[in-house]
Amino acid sequence: MRIRVNEKDIPVTFVSSDHKMIPQLIQALKATNGVEGQGGTFDLTALERIEVIGTEAYLYSKENSGKRYLALY
Repeated sequence: MRIRVNEKDIPVTFVSSDHKMIPQLIQALKATNGVEGQGGTFDLTALERIEVIGTEAYLYSKENSGKRYLALY
């Protein structure tokens, strides 16, 4: 599945979760854009893909190696 964030289609994979988490995911992404967290600020324009596992999302970026955790509650 893909979602549209900032004029960009991002692939989303669901593990132990389903498409019902999409509204929470979008809300969390909007709240996170440009906000400092673990490892500095997160830039949504560099986002490559998202994995939703239960009530957590892992964001994979072009710029940062590894992944960023995002709670969806």
